[in-house]
This record gives sequence, C-alpha cells and structure tokens, in this order.
Amino acid sequence: MKALFTKKRIFEFIYLTCGVAIASFAFSFFLSPNNIVIGGISGISIIIKDLSGGYNPATIILILNIVLLFIGLIFLGKEFFVKTAYGSLMFPAFIWLFDIIYTVLSIDFSQMDMILVIVFSSIIMGIGLGVVVKNGGTTGGTEIPQRIFFKYFHLPYSLSLYIIDGTVILLGFILMKQEIDFIFYEIIFMFICGFTMDMVIFSGFNKRAVYIISEKTKEIKEELLVNFSRGVTSIKVVGEYSKNEKKMLLCVLSTLEYYKLRDFIEKVDKNAFFYAVRASEVRGEGFSYVKED
Repeated sequence: MKALFTKKRIFEFIYLTCGVAIASFAFSFFLSPNNIVIGGISGISIIIKDLSGGYNPATIILILNIVLLFIGLIFLGKEFFVKTAYGSLMFPAFIWLFDIIYTVLSIDFSQMDMILVIVFSSIIMGIGLGVVVKNGGTTGGTEIPQRIFFKYFHLPYSLSLYIIDGTVILLGFILMKQEIDFIFYEIIFMFICGFTMDMVIFSGFNKRAVYIISEKTKEIKEELLVNFSRGVTSIKVVGEYSKNEKKMLLCVLSTLEYYKLRDFIEKVDKNAFFYAVRASEVRGEGFSYVKED
C-alpha cells in the first residue's frame, strides 16, 4: 500500500485531476455553447447534441469513453486500461459539473467574438491536456483507436489523429450545416491547442544545453559546480584544424543561468568558444528528480 501512495504518485494524481478539470472547463464554457467541433469524442458529442436538440454532451462522452475503454482492454491490455480509466471517466464528470455551473451563473459565451473564444479556449484546453499528458494520463477518446491503429497497422499517431479528427470536423461541418468559417476556426484551435500542449509537456523549453571549449575550463567548471550548483560533464575533443586535444564542458542550465554564465565566460576568457541549444525536455536531479517516500 505504501508503494501505491508515494508522494510522487499523489502529486501526479492531483496534477492529473487539475488538468482534466481545466480541459473540461474549456469544453463546457467555450466549445459546447458555441458548437465548435474540434474532433475526437468531444467533437462527436457536440454533433450529437446539436442533432438531438440538446442531449447532454457529458453523457455522450461518458458512454463513448466506456465503450472505447473496453475496446482498449481487449486490444491493448489491462495496463493501458488502468492508466486510461481515471481520465476517461473524470473528463465527462467534470464537464457535467461545469455545465451545471455555467447554467447557474447564466453566462452566455456564445455571444463572444469567435476569435476570442478560439484563442482562450485553445490555450485553456492546451494547458489542461498538457498537464494530463505530462503526468502520464489521458482523457480517453481517440487516443484508444490511435494506439490500436499503431499496434496492429503501424499507422503513425500523427496520421491517425489527422484522419480521425479531420473526419469528425468534416462530419460536423456537413451534418450541422456550419458555415465554412467554422472549419478555419477549428483548424486555428487545433494549432494553438497543440502548441500550448507542447509548451506544457516539454517544460525543458526554458533550459539550455551549453557546450564550452576554453583555455579556462578549470575556472568555468568551478563556477558551475560551486556557484551554480550544476553538474558538469567533461568531454575530450580534438580540433581537426590544429589537431590539438582539448576539454569541452557540457552543462544544462535554465535560461536565466545561461545568461549569467555567458557573462562570466566573457570575463574570464574572451576567446572561449561556446554555444547553447534548447533542450526539448530535461529530466533528472536538479530539474525533475523527486524522491520516493
């Protein structure tokens, strides 16, 4: 039991819950009132709501997610089922809750400018889904058929996503008799939402991997170890022009730390050669290391 309730897993559970709630808020307050079909199970629920004259999207999402969960259990196994079940069930539960709050508050976001709706909803949805995915969860939906297509037909996730979401958006356009503007709004939504998700998932966006070749490697190394409290790796390199063997330092820093280090290097060795690249993801002690309780 102690292994199941470690501090790390408790925080992952809390973050997962918050992420699902944020994504549900975007759906209930922005997407559903404006009948914006963004693809996936959420898009299907909006289509059915519109065609049925107001059927509750939360109920539709719950039913479809349960069906997909059992399909996933059959084709993908028990482990995937356990990891997917929580988000798949909590997503419609939060939608149901926020639908009630939306009705009680008597807010009408359907009268807002559509550009504002798209921008705010895509950012909020992207943050929520990003938090969910970053903590190893999912809201269910089309991820299940995507994994099945990948496992049995080796269809890339990106291609299956475009096929499924594109089909749902096209169905919404035809069945709901939407204006052509809606398709472009929905494409903009998907782009901004995806970009926001990447920003959240790959938190290493503000990290820099720095490579340094200098005659003052000892001083720079001491600065990194003592004042920056960062680990440093030394790599032996050979300059092919001079054929001289030198030592290159490698260190990963935050953006603020990188600029401080750059100033330091320029003070101790103006002829130093160094460059920095963005690290798309950084994990490990000093960045994402968490002790298990």
